[in-house]
Amino acid sequence: MLKPCFTLLLVLSCIVGCVVHSFAQDEEWQDLSIITVGTESPHATFIPYSSEEKALSEERSSNYQSLNGDWKFHWAKNPSERPIDFYKEDYDVAAWKELPVPADWQMYDYGYPQYTNAEYPWPKNAPYIPAEFNPVGSYKTTFSIPSSWGESVVLLHFSGVNSAFYCWVNGEKVGYSEGSKTPAEFDITSFLQKGENTLAVEVYRWSDGSYLEDQDFWRLSGIERDVYLVSAPKTRIRDFFAHPALENDYKDGKLTVDIELINKQSKKAKNHEVEIALYDADKKEIGRVSKKISVDKKAEVDLELAVKNVLSWSAEKPHLYHLVINLKDSKGVVTQSVNTPIGFRDIQIKEGQLLVNGQPVLFKGVNRHEHDEKYGHVVSKELMLKDIQLFKQNNINAVRTSHYPNDPMWYKLCDQYGIYVIDEANIETHGYGYDEDKTPANKKEFLEVHLDRMRRMVERDKNHPSVIIWSMGNEAGDGPAFLQGYEWIKNRDKSRVVHYERAERGKSFKEPHTDIIPWMYARTWNIEKGYLGKYPDRPFIWCEYSHAMGNSNGNLTDLWELVRKHRQIQGGFIWDWVDQGLLKKVEDGEEYWAYGGDFEPENAHNDGNFCLNGLVNPDRSPHPALEEVKHVYQNVHFTSTKEGKLEVYNENFFTNLEELEVSWELLKDGEVEKKQVLKSFSLAPQERKTISLDIPTGDLMQGSEYFINFYVRQKESTELVEKGYLLAADQVLLQNTAAEIEKESEVKLKTKSSKTDITLTSDKLELIFDKTSGDLVTFKSAEGEYLKEPLSFNFWRAPTDNDFGNGMPERCKVWKDATYHQKVTSVEVVEKTKTSAQVAQHFSFEGLKSTGTILYHIYGDGRVEVNVAFDYKDTDMPELPRFGVTMILPKQYNQAEWYGRGSHENYWDRKSSAMVGKYSMPVADLKFDYIRPQENGYRTDTRWLTLTNDSDKGLTFVGKPEFSFSARHNLTEDYDAGMHKKQRHYTDIEPKDLVELNIDYGQTGVGGDDSWGARPWDKYSLAPKSYNYGFVIEVK
Repeated sequence: MLKPCFTLLLVLSCIVGCVVHSFAQDEEWQDLSIITVGTESPHATFIPYSSEEKALSEERSSNYQSLNGDWKFHWAKNPSERPIDFYKEDYDVAAWKELPVPADWQMYDYGYPQYTNAEYPWPKNAPYIPAEFNPVGSYKTTFSIPSSWGESVVLLHFSGVNSAFYCWVNGEKVGYSEGSKTPAEFDITSFLQKGENTLAVEVYRWSDGSYLEDQDFWRLSGIERDVYLVSAPKTRIRDFFAHPALENDYKDGKLTVDIELINKQSKKAKNHEVEIALYDADKKEIGRVSKKISVDKKAEVDLELAVKNVLSWSAEKPHLYHLVINLKDSKGVVTQSVNTPIGFRDIQIKEGQLLVNGQPVLFKGVNRHEHDEKYGHVVSKELMLKDIQLFKQNNINAVRTSHYPNDPMWYKLCDQYGIYVIDEANIETHGYGYDEDKTPANKKEFLEVHLDRMRRMVERDKNHPSVIIWSMGNEAGDGPAFLQGYEWIKNRDKSRVVHYERAERGKSFKEPHTDIIPWMYARTWNIEKGYLGKYPDRPFIWCEYSHAMGNSNGNLTDLWELVRKHRQIQGGFIWDWVDQGLLKKVEDGEEYWAYGGDFEPENAHNDGNFCLNGLVNPDRSPHPALEEVKHVYQNVHFTSTKEGKLEVYNENFFTNLEELEVSWELLKDGEVEKKQVLKSFSLAPQERKTISLDIPTGDLMQGSEYFINFYVRQKESTELVEKGYLLAADQVLLQNTAAEIEKESEVKLKTKSSKTDITLTSDKLELIFDKTSGDLVTFKSAEGEYLKEPLSFNFWRAPTDNDFGNGMPERCKVWKDATYHQKVTSVEVVEKTKTSAQVAQHFSFEGLKSTGTILYHIYGDGRVEVNVAFDYKDTDMPELPRFGVTMILPKQYNQAEWYGRGSHENYWDRKSSAMVGKYSMPVADLKFDYIRPQENGYRTDTRWLTLTNDSDKGLTFVGKPEFSFSARHNLTEDYDAGMHKKQRHYTDIEPKDLVELNIDYGQTGVGGDDSWGARPWDKYSLAPKSYNYGFVIEVK
């Protein structure tokens, strides 16, 4: 094939929104005026077929050729060390190693991954990048063109390259592009030769484009997404925009398709025909319409099709249709056919609410970074599908592509399975801050690079029904770039709404340019005072909230009480979905999840474990908080009304409850007494009704506790959710009259006091208090000794990430000192009879005037009633992280059974999902391994707890009436990093030959409004005051 001059190619491929320059100018990657060179205009994602039949088959097109695979690769520390002439055909790369495409080269030991939140990895000096360290990856591969492609146009498509790259075909420079998360496509027809062709790609880790990619994630680089070739006729479909709308009260559909044609022939393409055909999900034809057209260089065609009784698309009911676009030549032969899924749906804002098909849906969302524990930013279809399956299983209906357009496959899956998407442009300049004189959004030289990224996102994703909101970026200040971006998007796409979190929040630029008020991490009181009544035309939706860093996501129920109270507050997107940990091996070969600081050299900035903010681990195993999210987000609710009636509410917007299985069970003291599946339970979306159950309340026994548990399960299996899967659950208390603890005993107890100790013995047990130390040094029965260390006061917990963020370790250090520096000032027998005795321990604490008392009431029958009292006498003290007692038991008591909240970890402000019941598991399984060690494994509202050995012998702890507990084969200090975080991991925690048991009044909640200052809510905090509680220990 002939190779015309490069200047002609540039003229032919000049595109809207991209500034094209000659290659004579060096270093495009440090020039803000150059975004792309030689690229095609952006367009929707599609693969052409040669016939309608083949397009409908959805098999791999013969017009598509993947270039993914192992390429030859060379890594250089900086541009000056790169192999400059490697692209030449005669350059020998035989000695080079291979690297998979797609891949981030850091995951294959080239350079290092670097995690930073907001600070740029280099000193800011836009558009320049430091010369001494800016790695360059040189790639080379070969390919051959199928003979069936003949004289077709051949397009080379890069789905995503981080951050900037040049490419050559057969030694000839083809083009340049930057912008890591949107495609770059080149017409390489004129560069091809018969037989084998050589493709060379030069990738720069950082470029001037990187100044707009300051997102909170691992800084990685390489060819991160698919590379492929597409063939098309010289007169072809270049782009199309499908507008599937609803009308007639959302019952009927109206499809309008804008189609753009391009002609690369030397003469006008006459008497062509453009045709659209619509098929339902079963590929049954619904309608067809066409139009004749002649194409000079470009042409546009609009076609319309009416659809009666259309099945609309929503996250609950993701009905899709197949839109086929055919291009026929003058002889009526199909030369190109495209099949794309579309969904009929209506998105608009009315009276301050965002409506989907006329309904004010609630966004039960998460933010999601593209992350794989092994491959970094390269995410497989299988892992994407796993994420969506977990979304569906946990009532998550929406996702924000934080903070960049995702891989095209993600949107296809969201279309198919039903997930609402906020599609976000690849723009973040957090490291510049938000001051108007600093933010690039307010600088003329940065205007076009902002707009280019918005345009490329919109053009690529415009046909996806799942995308209902465009986001112009994240944490990038405000300025003309966003005002103009908003105007461009609204003019280009009138079917969706536009969002930007920083819009209108500065001193200037007050002109409305966000359709949603999305203030991230806004507190409930700020929303009620700063939003309600002030923005009657715009809904409130948190673009980020409930920061899931470590042990977090407290008070989520309270946030959603606000959502469900105010019609204009329509939910939000939790930050975020997955912990961004990367697998790394220690010296012995054991793998662990690494975070910031585990890879970087000392001179490279990192932000530690701030990348670990997920509801799931890097391998998608869930955090305990995901259970709470599932419960708060559930779409069916059962409650007891003030009148004592049972009410069910269907919070779905498009689903009748008859499509799900509803059942209930009656629990007596944790045991199932009765259960029933409610047959043909019908309840329309957004409707409530009272229900009657066959439970004679007169039969409830006094002294027992009764609950009704309600369950909503999947009725029929789907591809992602199997039949019987639990989707929603609620628990309603019927009667909580607790049994009275028996106090009298006929078994004699012998009490003996000497100069050195106090001994209490019966046939059942023996207790000894050491008078010198004041400690309970022996607690044993015929089975042996139960204590390795005595009971002591505990005011402390291993600080969580939220605790560190709000300064708790330093603010509350007085309680840590009190915990680790306490002493028994006296121990005495205060009362005794023939069958029982009371022994009191009096405590003092370093740094406190306050005192404590533990009163033991020992019975001859083996019961020990423990009353714990704290007499607060100090002033101006911080909240207590915890109040309770700690004891150390031998390791053999390694089986736990309890009646209380479970089975998963739960806390004062994160327990609505943990229903009261009977649970059992090994002590080793009570903990949860957060990647950075911290407080974990708690259970609240416990009625009783039994710890036993392999012979089913041990101790039972009975609440008066309840307590909270944790039990594990480690000490609290094992998880405690001290006053400041240290580079520690869960693999650093080795189990000990003991069981640390905490029997508590309670802990302050874990919080979660954010992780850099927000404290747990006051109502979930242990205020500095006097406390007392009790429990009974029984020998089992």
